[in-house]
Amino acid sequence: MIGKVLKERYEIIRELGQGGMAIVYEAQDLLLDRKVALKMLRAEYVNDANFIKRFRHEAKAVARLSHPNVVNIYDIGQDGNYQYLVMEDVEGTNLKDLIKKKGRLEVEEALILAKQILAALAAAHKNNIIHCDIKPHNILLTRDMQVKVTDFGIARAISSATTMTITDTIVGSAHYFSPEQARGADIETRSDLYSLGIVLYEMLTGELPFRGDSPISVALKHIQELPKPPGLINPDIPESVEKLIMKAIAKDPEDRFATADEMKEAIDEILVDLYNRDDYRTEVFYDEFETRVINKAELKEGSRRVPVAEREYLSRRERSSIPLWLKWSIFLFFFFVIALTASFVLYRKYMDVPIVEVPDILYKDLDDARKDAAQVGLHLELQNEGIYHPDIPKNHIISQYPLGGERVRQTRKIMVTISLGPEVLTVPDLRNMSLREARVVLENQKLSVGEIEEIYSDEFPMGSVISQYPPAGEEILRETEIDLLVSKGPEPNMVPLPNVIGLSLEEAIERLEAEGFKIGSITERMTTRFLPNQVAELAYEPGTTIPEGSEVDIVISSGLINTENDVIHKAVTMNFTVPPGTWNQYIEIVIIDNNGRDIIYEGEHHPGDFLQVIFNSVGSTRYEIFINRQLRYEGNLSG
Repeated sequence: MIGKVLKERYEIIRELGQGGMAIVYEAQDLLLDRKVALKMLRAEYVNDANFIKRFRHEAKAVARLSHPNVVNIYDIGQDGNYQYLVMEDVEGTNLKDLIKKKGRLEVEEALILAKQILAALAAAHKNNIIHCDIKPHNILLTRDMQVKVTDFGIARAISSATTMTITDTIVGSAHYFSPEQARGADIETRSDLYSLGIVLYEMLTGELPFRGDSPISVALKHIQELPKPPGLINPDIPESVEKLIMKAIAKDPEDRFATADEMKEAIDEILVDLYNRDDYRTEVFYDEFETRVINKAELKEGSRRVPVAEREYLSRRERSSIPLWLKWSIFLFFFFVIALTASFVLYRKYMDVPIVEVPDILYKDLDDARKDAAQVGLHLELQNEGIYHPDIPKNHIISQYPLGGERVRQTRKIMVTISLGPEVLTVPDLRNMSLREARVVLENQKLSVGEIEEIYSDEFPMGSVISQYPPAGEEILRETEIDLLVSKGPEPNMVPLPNVIGLSLEEAIERLEAEGFKIGSITERMTTRFLPNQVAELAYEPGTTIPEGSEVDIVISSGLINTENDVIHKAVTMNFTVPPGTWNQYIEIVIIDNNGRDIIYEGEHHPGDFLQVIFNSVGSTRYEIFINRQLRYEGNLSG
C-alpha cells in the first residue's frame, strides 16, 4: 500500500497502526498539501455490509462534533474496494504508550488529562453520541499534551431504540467496558464515565482493576467483583481522588456521576484542594541581598538612634548566666533523645512485628472469618456495606485483599466484601395492565417475564393481563420470572373457510366476503396448475375452521410454468364414480405432466359418489387414482 494514491488525492506514506477492523496510515493530501491520517477498512470486511455500516457510522458520528479534544474527520471515501476515512494527523503518542513508559502518572497530570477527556465526552453526549470504547489506546496526545479522543467506530446514538451489534456480539474492549456493556444491555452516557474511571485507575496505578484469561472472564469480573481500591496500590493517591474513581466505576449506573460535566467539576474541586495544600504552596522569604530603595532621611535618622527593642535584647543577653551555645547543645540533645525514642516505639509497633500468612476466608461466614484472621493476629475491615449475590449466603465473604496465601505483617488489615445474600424483591400487581406495560414495570424493577399463556376472555380486553404467578405482593429472588395469563379477548365464532381454489380472484373475493371474511394480502406467482388470475393458494386450508371475520391472504397465479414451451391443456375435466367397496373410501387423484407430480384432489367418499375435477396441465399428461392409499386406476389424458 505504501506509495499508493487514492482518488488521485491521498498518497499513502507509512503505516501508523492496526486495529481489529481497520489499518491506519499516514498520508499526504496532494490537493491541500498537508499530512493526514487515513483509516482504511481491512480487506476481509469490504464485502461485509455490517462492517461498512459501522465504518461509515464513525465518520458521521464525529462529523457532528467540533471540539479541540476530538480528532477531526476531513473526508470519507471509496476507491474500488478500498473504504477509508481521512482524519486529522495527530503528532505525538497515545495514553497507553505514555502509561507504559512512565509506569504510572502523577496525580495532577492524570487529573488534567481526565478533564480533557471529559470535555470531549461532554461534547459528544450533548450531540447524543455515546463513544462506547473509551480506553488509553483511543486517547491521542499531542506533543504539548493536548488530548484528542479518537475511534468512534462503535459509537451509538443515545436516542436510538436499538443498539449496534456486529454478528450479535458485544462490541467494546473487555478491560474497559462497563457492566451494562458486559451484559449486552442497553447503555447510556454513564457507560463512558465508567470506562474513563477504569482509564484513570490505570493512569494512577499502572494496573488494570480486572484481569482474566479471556474477555469473557474479564467481563464477568466487571459485573460481579469489586476492584482493589487504587490507594492500596499507590499510597500517593489522595482519598478524594480514590473516592472519585470508585464512584465513576460503580456497578450501578445510578451510583456514578450523572454527566461528564459533573465529573469534571469534581476534578476541578480536587485540583483546587491539592493546590491549596502546604506542599503545593510557594513560600516567599525576605532576601537580605535584595536590591531595595531606601529614603535618605530614614537612613540618617536611623544612624542617630538605637531601637528600644534592640537595646532591651542586648541587656537581657548580657544578664544571662548560661552561654547561648550551651542552650543549643541541651536543646539538640533532648531533641535527638525524643526522636530516637519515637522511632524505636514506631518501629516496634509497625515494623518489628511477625510476618504471617493470610488465611483464605473466601465464602466463609464473617464471624468465622474474623476468628481465622485473629488466629494469626490479623484483623478484617469491611470495604463497603456489601453487595447482593445470587449464590453466596448473607454475611459470607465475596472477596478479600490481600488474597489467601500471601505473607504480610500483622499490622496489615484484610479488606473484605460480604454478601447481602440473594436480592429479594416484591412482585408488583400486573393485573389489567397491557402486556407491554407489564414488561416495562417488570424491567424497571429488574424482573423479567416468564411464560405467557393466552386464553379467550369476555371480561378482560385483548392483550391485558388476567393473572400472574407468583402473585402480587409475594417476595421473590431477583432471577425469578413472572408467568402471565393474557387475554385474547372474547372467544370468536369459528366458521369453516370455503374452498375458492381455482376460482378467479373476483369470484373468490365475492365468495369470501359473502361468508363474512376479510381479504388480506394478495400476491402473485407462477404456478404448476393454475392459469393467470386463478386462486392458487389460501392462508388456511379450505374447510379449516377459523374465527369469523378473519383476514385471509390469497395467492393468485400469474401463469402456468411452461419451461419447454409445450402445449397447455386448459380446463381439463375428469369424471369419476367411486366403485363398490367399503363404506368409507379415501380418494386421491394425481396428475403427472411437464411440471411434475401433483395431487389435484383428495377426500373421503362412499361407493357410488360422483366426482368431477377440473384442472390445467402442460405437455403429455398422465393420471393416477388411489383408493385407500392403493393405486387402482391410471392412464393418459392427452398426448
